[in-house]
Amino acid sequence: MKRTLVEVFCGLAALVLMVSFHHQIARLETRQKDVTALERKVEQVAAAADDARELQNLRQQILEQTEDRIRGLESQFQNAAAGSTRAAELERELQKARTEVEVFRSQMSTDFERTKELVDAYIREVRTKEQDAASRLSETQVAIATLASQIYRDPSELTRTMLLPTVQLNGEDTVGSGTVVFSGENPKTKAVETYVLTAHHVVRNILADSPKAAHEGFDVTLYLPTEKLVVKGRMVASQPKIDAALVRLETDRRVPFVANVLPRGESQNVKVWDPVCAVGCPLGNDPVPSHGEVSSLHNELSGANYWMVNAPTYFGNSGGGIYRADTRQLIGVFSKIYTHGKGAPVVVPHMGLCTPIESVYEWLAQEKLDHLLQSNAVPRVDLSQLASPPR
Repeated sequence: MKRTLVEVFCGLAALVLMVSFHHQIARLETRQKDVTALERKVEQVAAAADDARELQNLRQQILEQTEDRIRGLESQFQNAAAGSTRAAELERELQKARTEVEVFRSQMSTDFERTKELVDAYIREVRTKEQDAASRLSETQVAIATLASQIYRDPSELTRTMLLPTVQLNGEDTVGSGTVVFSGENPKTKAVETYVLTAHHVVRNILADSPKAAHEGFDVTLYLPTEKLVVKGRMVASQPKIDAALVRLETDRRVPFVANVLPRGESQNVKVWDPVCAVGCPLGNDPVPSHGEVSSLHNELSGANYWMVNAPTYFGNSGGGIYRADTRQLIGVFSKIYTHGKGAPVVVPHMGLCTPIESVYEWLAQEKLDHLLQSNAVPRVDLSQLASPPR
């Protein structure tokens, strides 16, 4: 581009010198002054070659000044005696100047077209690169989604993050579920402590079945990869209003599998249609998962708000975890299941209510125990965009 501009302005300099020669013939007294001014403009153009607007303005000024001089020659020609030698000379010089102006205009037009072609070619190249980048980005997103789907559906990962933190609470006539939310060293006592989050009504019913359980504790079954471990548990805090309870296990063994709890304040990001996984011990079975979606975020009972999920649940799921399916984070504690009819009510397994984890945070903060809910950042996978995992 700069080379083209230099070539053009070399032509301008030649034109300037020619015009100065014309004026020498016409004995114009301002010849040297004007030529010097034009030469300075050419130098300014060369120094400011990167400023397109300045170049265009200077070009226009040179063209206007050249045309002014042509008009001056025309005026002198009209005043010269017809048929005189002076008139003939002026006519020849005038014709030559007009030709030079036309050539100059043609060069400017050619330069403009050449520049336009270069710009258009550059734009086409940029657009091609953008399309190529967009294509590569799309391919990368598909690859990431495929990898995420494989991780999401990895049975061992699902078991580690949702099934193994699940426990079973047992009474004489009551069975319920719970989720290990903390297992680690107490900074004050240096002893290992393990806590389970469950539903208040589960512990209440166990204690009602066996009053001695309040003193001796009740059975809690831990599920490890190669064994089941039964330990005693005691309720250390409860909030009947939101149907939540915290149970401490009587064991100094660190439990390796702890639920990843949704961070406080992020419950507002949970929406209807979000995929969820309910994990519990229905009818006293070992922990089983079921998948569904968030059905409703507003269900008020006894002054507390519950979420409804349509993941199939049954008696025994109470106290179990409700997880976000994309991040496998604990977002709620299963509380109630709908029934229909009197006398022999029919369970509606796809209409279950859970206590939102945000309500649990608020309650445990009042108890000064909210530090027991452990949260680890995990990327969220858009399940609607996942490619099918390889079979």
